Amino acid sequence: MTAPAPATGLPPDGRPRLLMVMPYRQFVQKAQAQGFWVAAIWDPQLQTPEYLADVRALADVFVTADFGDPQQLRRTIRETAREHRASVIYHIGREETMVAAHEVAEELHAEVNPSAAIRFLADKHAMRELLARHGLSPVSFEAVTARRDVPGAVERVGLPAVVKPTALAGSRGVFLWQAARDRAAWSDLVDAYGYDGPFLVEEYLRGPEYSVETLSQDGRHQVVGITEKLLGAPPLFVEVGHVHPAPLAPHRRHAIEELTVRFLTLCGYRFGPAHTEVIWTKRGPRIVESQPRLGGDRIPRLIELAGGLDIEQAIFAALAGSPARLPQPAAAAAVRFFTFPPGRIDGIRGLEQARKLPYVDELTLRLRPGDTVEEVRDSKGRHGHVIVSGATPDQAGRRCAEVLATLEVVIDGTPVRADGRAAGTPAPAPSRTHPAHRRKASTVPYSLPTSRRLP
Repeated sequence: MTAPAPATGLPPDGRPRLLMVMPYRQFVQKAQAQGFWVAAIWDPQLQTPEYLADVRALADVFVTADFGDPQQLRRTIRETAREHRASVIYHIGREETMVAAHEVAEELHAEVNPSAAIRFLADKHAMRELLARHGLSPVSFEAVTARRDVPGAVERVGLPAVVKPTALAGSRGVFLWQAARDRAAWSDLVDAYGYDGPFLVEEYLRGPEYSVETLSQDGRHQVVGITEKLLGAPPLFVEVGHVHPAPLAPHRRHAIEELTVRFLTLCGYRFGPAHTEVIWTKRGPRIVESQPRLGGDRIPRLIELAGGLDIEQAIFAALAGSPARLPQPAAAAAVRFFTFPPGRIDGIRGLEQARKLPYVDELTLRLRPGDTVEEVRDSKGRHGHVIVSGATPDQAGRRCAEVLATLEVVIDGTPVRADGRAAGTPAPAPSRTHPAHRRKASTVPYSLPTSRRLP
């Protein structure tokens, strides 16, 4: 997709004018590096003032709106695009507001994708119905509008079942319902999010889980790579790490890639990144969900470390008309997230030692002595992360394990390693078996598997 020619009457620099909803700092920079004039629309409640000050300083125009008010957001996009004669309106931030942005883009003939394609990718129920109509990646499911209807749907789909709040993003509130007694725990979870519906109830899928990163241009979908997901314990499955590229047998890799490309074509997706999550079951690959954006949890950085591709830069190069060139990974990279049990932090050990390890690319710990650690309920509650590189996925996994063993936090007088285990306890055996279908929030402490998703 090449950006449309700029409208007449623009400033003399003649740059194509790109309006982005919720662009991260690096998106603004990389779009400008490809020759775009960039307007940014942000909700000030969704980022820190410091972060948004950086975006304001970088963007050619910066506008704020309440993303929780769909009419105000649509009006702001429409008025900003018209005032500044935007030739492209684009949104690859969080999926809650993507459909609205793409519908306005379509209305103003400034779209890169049909809004229907974005709805299929951003709306879990719409995606399931599309797949069911076409007999692709069959999964038993039932949609319900209200919380009171969930137990009946769980009974009809059959236990165990996965319950997803379809209006929450980032897998918040996703729960594995394994027995009748789980109703109370599920109720506590949705209470914590203040959520009453709608929901999607799906069959439980067993098998290892992967994410497929793709770049599309003019309806042609290129697979950038497949990443292995490492998941915490049921019933909520906080994602605790990723390895790229995933160690996969060729026939499995081909089947996952083929399914993903067929799915994106079926959606009518034309341009940009997509992050499609797949579980390999006994019946073959099954799509969990997909989003028309980059993968989170620093997956773009893993891709860059493993193969040298700056996938963010490639998006805007493609928008400017340059086809993406996808190198084959020559190495591997992994990210692991830190999780500690609740309590008061008395001290932190091994942080600087871990940072000095030669294969550590990033290491962030969001805790300090004196802080009170809360239980991890979703991915935002994780306590930090480390990214390492290696020659192979196995080596990257072992190096992650070394960092996890080096970093300790003393909580209420007890040293705890970065994987949540008490210091001195043996590491669990490596596991690549996905015990259940999804995923990402936990009200109970959990252990990290030994080798196995942040924008």
